[in-house]
Amino acid sequence: MDVYLIRHTRPAVDPGICHGTLEVDLDADFPVEAERLCARLAPGDATLVTTHAGCCMRLAEHLAARFGATLRTDERLSELDFGAWEGRAWSEIPRVQTDVWARDVWNRSPPGGETYAALYGRVSAAWEGMLGTDTASTIVVGHAGPLRALITVVLELPAETFIRFHLDHGGIAKLSDHTGGWRLEYANR
Repeated sequence: MDVYLIRHTRPAVDPGICHGTLEVDLDADFPVEAERLCARLAPGDATLVTTHAGCCMRLAEHLAARFGATLRTDERLSELDFGAWEGRAWSEIPRVQTDVWARDVWNRSPPGGETYAALYGRVSAAWEGMLGTDTASTIVVGHAGPLRALITVVLELPAETFIRFHLDHGGIAKLSDHTGGWRLEYANR
């Protein structure tokens, strides 16, 4: 089985704005970026999984139409909820708040938001659901946080290492299990 993890293409949001669950549009270059993705992807018989977030759904619908993939949503793959910080410039959020949170993102949440432990828990449950698909491959279109968590879940890495993975907007990471164990074939392709 192959699992392709695709981070949504660039959002149309100013740099430095905190956005996790905040609805954002995609950059005007979306059609070009989506076609570049299609050219780099050959999933064969695939199931496509995404969240309701517009930036993910738009790309997922494009890919499903192109590859004839079955599309389903799973809200457990939603991005981290930054609570009261959503839509605010990081520079406007009191530094004391972000510093306290940054020291233990695993167990602390932004005001009214969620912890990375909660995100990891729901992504782990989503992975168990994906294992039951009957297609040769699964394509997951999502946000950076859940996709990084998914890599650590699948590879059985220590949970807190998820923060070490960088995933480009519109990049593809491929996980495969053809030899009795999961491995990361590539990232940011």
